[in-house]
Amino acid sequence: MFMALKDWVEQGTVPDAITVSSSNNVVSLPLCVYPKKITYSGSGAVTAAASYGCH
Repeated sequence: MFMALKDWVEQGTVPDAITVSSSNNVVSLPLCVYPKKITYSGSGAVTAAASYGCH
């Protein structure tokens, strides 16, 4: 997360989403940039960030 924020501040690269994980790495989900919202794609593991998108 730090690198995404650093790139935003120093290079102006705004992230579309930042993937976060639970402390035991069982669940990972994207944090979407406002006003976008996290949306399940309808397939794949519900605990995997790859199964979600920001829309």
